[in-house]
Amino acid sequence: MSSSEIADNKWELEASKPPITTAGAMAQIAIIGAFTLVFGWILAFSVLGIVSPKKKTMADKYGEMNAEGGAAAPAEAPAAE
Repeated sequence: MSSSEIADNKWELEASKPPITTAGAMAQIAIIGAFTLVFGWILAFSVLGIVSPKKKTMADKYGEMNAEGGAAAPAEAPAAE
């Protein structure tokens, strides 16, 4: 190999490296990292929602509520006359 070919290869190697120390490159890395964290958070809570036991929601508890907001007292039987 001639010295010019070696010099060309070094230039090609240097040119193929992405510039990661610039502000734009760091911003891209930060944005991709943030997206990865959000995706991981969504995935983790989706798995937790699938494997955790079902909890009662307010809609499920609606029939058990009375005017005071507490649990409804059992209805008394009407007095027989």
